Amino acid sequence: MGSEVEKKEPRDPKHLLMALLVALIVVSAGAVVYVLYTNSKAVDSSASRAIIAGDTVSLNYIGKFLDGRVFDTSLWYVAQDDAFYPKSLTFSARSNDSYKPLEMTAGNYGPGGTIKGFALGVIGMRVGEQRTLVISPEDAYPVSPEAIETINVTDRLPITEVWTEQQFKDAFNTDPIPFATVSHYFWKWPVLVANISGGYVTTQSQPPVGISVYPFGDPNTAEKPTGWEVKVRSYDPTANGGIGEIVIEHIVSAEDVYNVKGTDQDGTSFVLSSFDGANGTFQIHKSDLAHGYNGEISGRTLVFDVTIVKVTAG
Repeated sequence: MGSEVEKKEPRDPKHLLMALLVALIVVSAGAVVYVLYTNSKAVDSSASRAIIAGDTVSLNYIGKFLDGRVFDTSLWYVAQDDAFYPKSLTFSARSNDSYKPLEMTAGNYGPGGTIKGFALGVIGMRVGEQRTLVISPEDAYPVSPEAIETINVTDRLPITEVWTEQQFKDAFNTDPIPFATVSHYFWKWPVLVANISGGYVTTQSQPPVGISVYPFGDPNTAEKPTGWEVKVRSYDPTANGGIGEIVIEHIVSAEDVYNVKGTDQDGTSFVLSSFDGANGTFQIHKSDLAHGYNGEISGRTLVFDVTIVKVTAG
């Protein structure tokens, strides 16, 4: 008896087509994932390259002193927030659209570059990285000796002064009139026009003993106090062979160092930068902002919080 041959069902073409489509999708998806992964690795590799000298770097920064006060920033929100980011004496807010990342060349310092500590401090950083740069005075902004003035806490001024008529007009902004009393152009106390002869004007300062004057600015202004009180301690018209002497005292202390600013008699802005109680002196550090010189920043340790935004190979 012969065995019966088993019959096979024919394959469904629809099922075959579906299997082929699934296989194609799996292969394609794998290829896409591979391409995306490869491109991602390439982007990461480029973005994570460490900065080297000569690279063009775009970065945001917050410049501070060691006490935390901000003197400059590239970030608008920092400039506007005085509560969380207290500002230094000479900080000046700019227009909103001026706050943008700083572009610099890594490693380039001196003329045409940034300060040394900043230019070298970003080397080795990467895009997105944040770093705090603490820059010593020698690698920051140098001091110009001519911008420093030393003042005696207790000072002595002449009562009698002689001017040309033109000097008098320039200083007091008026013509000299015999025996007229004018306000001193700087100290603001009474000045007597004692004599006019041969094109010269002789004046005599007449401040009452005990008065307070505020020639460097008004410290009593609540919003933006400046300067300090100056007391007239004595007045002797017979001293120095009849020239006379006024003794004044500047009411300043060590607590005022980098906490007081003002304007000198030549119209130059300054900060009180040091106090020497043992020798009875203090110093003011003048600024020449027209030429980019700031007496509050020069000669000090600076702190920069830096975030790298973009790097272009040099």
